[in-house]
Amino acid sequence: MSEIKMSGRLVAIGMLALAVAVVGLAGCDLIVLPGPGDGGDVGDGGDGGDGGDGGDTTPAEFTAASVTRGGAMYDKWWKVAGVDAPAETHALWATRSDTESNTRTGEDTWRCKECHGWDYKGVDGAYSSGSHRTGIAGIFGTTMTPQAVFDLLKTVHGFGTAGLSDGDIWDLAKFVLEGQIDTDEIIADGLFTGTDLDGGQSTYDASCSACHGADGLTVPPGGPDDFDAFVGFLSNDNPWEFQHKVRYGQPGTSMPAQAGLLTVEEVGDLGAFSQTLPTEAQ
Repeated sequence: MSEIKMSGRLVAIGMLALAVAVVGLAGCDLIVLPGPGDGGDVGDGGDGGDGGDGGDTTPAEFTAASVTRGGAMYDKWWKVAGVDAPAETHALWATRSDTESNTRTGEDTWRCKECHGWDYKGVDGAYSSGSHRTGIAGIFGTTMTPQAVFDLLKTVHGFGTAGLSDGDIWDLAKFVLEGQIDTDEIIADGLFTGTDLDGGQSTYDASCSACHGADGLTVPPGGPDDFDAFVGFLSNDNPWEFQHKVRYGQPGTSMPAQAGLLTVEEVGDLGAFSQTLPTEAQ
């Protein structure tokens, strides 16, 4: 998932809080960045990072939240929430440790995946190098509580002032804590490791071919005239993105989420079959 500018106070704490936000969320060692007018130490996870206001009690809002909707919001939350896309670069973008590799601006800097990756492992995963590298940690394996994740997303990440409702943010928190998978279980060295190609083809024929065609080269409904992210291309070019879109759909389109229908193994088999399809129209 036009941008509403963060308040001066949020920007002021942003530089200090980024390390808490992204590194603390991933459960990695904390790297403290000095904030304006504050050179003191920051404790583990910052305010609420080790339990939040809810302690061991799971908020009812989290229990009722939609992990599927949250997974789509991880991609492009504004498409899911039906709000304007942010027009300006995220206030915390300049604090990323690698400012040279990833030079994107504007709405791209607000996409969760742009910092944490399609494999959810940030700098320790597929975004360890290349044009998407930011040096920011992933979110995979976080031990933060639901309330702490919600507070982090709403305040430090600025989603509360960017147009998301509390319900939207709870959905995103639900995905962070319950919707991720370890992509290493189905992807190795850029290849899906599924071994049941027949099963993968059966899943494709039943769930994908109606919109993408038997060979994966049909432009799906609503696709642009210059569409080229064909099934064979995307599954080979970025298998981590492919698995996420299979599981949570394409925001802003009618593509359905399969996370509640397919097991992780079945997603791996579907990916392996998809990588046998042609990568471009002839």
